[in-house]
Amino acid sequence: MSRPIYEHRQGSGLMLLLPLFFVGLGIGAAALARPERQAELAVALAVALPVLLATFVLFGALTIRIEREALTWRFGWLGWPHKSVALSEIARVDITRTGWLNGWGIHRTRRGWLYNVAGFDAVIVTLKSGRAILLGTDEPRRLAGAIERAIASK
Repeated sequence: MSRPIYEHRQGSGLMLLLPLFFVGLGIGAAALARPERQAELAVALAVALPVLLATFVLFGALTIRIEREALTWRFGWLGWPHKSVALSEIARVDITRTGWLNGWGIHRTRRGWLYNVAGFDAVIVTLKSGRAILLGTDEPRRLAGAIERAIASK
């Protein structure tokens, strides 16, 4: 594999900590309200923890990479899910911010597909087809500049 033009991984401890906090809070409140059901709540916690851990492994980081021909992004430490777009398909790159209603993860927004693990800074990559992709990043200026330079060098 060749050396990338740009590569950056943004992690998100919040992806694990917030759900853990709320699951623990809910189970703790339920245990206080219904002490006779503590065994059932312990089972619920035992089921919830591996699910939360798997979610963190899959979606706890976003790596964006620019190589000679393509812009790629992949989630988590397993690199899945992942997407790619040819640099030759990119028409425009803009820096933007997402709102709290847009949230994190992978989903469609009114501006295009969003891929994000933390924060609200993003780069909108508009393709020649008109389709838009929002890539969340904690270094939007550096990412946008790298994409523009990679396209210009073609």
